[in-house]
Amino acid sequence: MKKTMLKNVDWGGLTIVNLLGVLAFPPYFIYLMSLAALTASGFLWTTHLSEADQGRFIDFEKEFRKGYKMEKAGQLKEARVFYEKLKNQYANHPQANHLVTLQIEKLSVKLAKSLKKLPAKKSSSAKTKRHRS
Repeated sequence: MKKTMLKNVDWGGLTIVNLLGVLAFPPYFIYLMSLAALTASGFLWTTHLSEADQGRFIDFEKEFRKGYKMEKAGQLKEARVFYEKLKNQYANHPQANHLVTLQIEKLSVKLAKSLKKLPAKKSSSAKTKRHRS
């Protein structure tokens, strides 16, 4: 006597629903839908600004752009001083303060690298002057 699979396994309602779900929806569809649900739930964790804070953040962006233009023009020290003033001005605005802090750190690294390069250039030009005389 052959026993069928249905008689050997204790089939629950959830198991049957899962099997029917797999037949109706391919695994990649379930994967995509679960990712979409996780992404959509991420919006619950984001912070939202009030209209006043949004306006202030837009004003910050206009000011920040001035420092960015200085930076692109090669005025790194002036841009860093400008960002420091901007940081003090927007100290109570978390997003603005965070952006300015990141920019200041980036400029500090650039300035440190440029200062390391300057003595090397001066010493090499001094060596060539000694060899010429």
